[in-house]
Amino acid sequence: MLQPTIEQIYLIKTIIDNSLDSLILNDSEIFDIHMHEPRRISEDARVLNRELHETTINHRLAYYLENNIQKCELSYYKVDIEYNRFYENLKLLDTVEGIRSVRPDILIHSRTNHEINPQHYLVIEAKKGTIIQHDINKINGFISDENYNYLFGLTVSYCSSDSHILANLYYFDGEDIINEQINREK
Repeated sequence: MLQPTIEQIYLIKTIIDNSLDSLILNDSEIFDIHMHEPRRISEDARVLNRELHETTINHRLAYYLENNIQKCELSYYKVDIEYNRFYENLKLLDTVEGIRSVRPDILIHSRTNHEINPQHYLVIEAKKGTIIQHDINKINGFISDENYNYLFGLTVSYCSSDSHILANLYYFDGEDIINEQINREK
């Protein structure tokens, strides 16, 4: 497993903080379940509007992540949603639950440039609802699976709290995969 430096940890936390802050500032209406709609919108329309697929929100977070990595020494990385460089071949991951076919929500990685080290920088599992143990197992798998060796993992829950976006950053500290909370007030 790869162990990030203190500088890398600081940098990724800054990128995540800035990206989540931009998402909240500019796009909170797409994940604000309790938003107040004008009276002319029917209750049915309000309910349908809240049934946005999480990919809609993930796209906006990926957009802000991409903007923020372009401003620093990570500008050679790409930000993708549900990307698989092997196309139709399943992306298999060895986790504590066994070998699973997976599609991570957001990636910061090198698509094909094998000179970039590490190849896989950040993998994100983001949900409208609560992050479950299965999501955490996937993140830990991407960090520990030698086929991927992600430097960082992140789980994000957009809507499980009325007041905050709940996020946890995962990385290998030399002994274990640890996690740190990165919660942002909505």
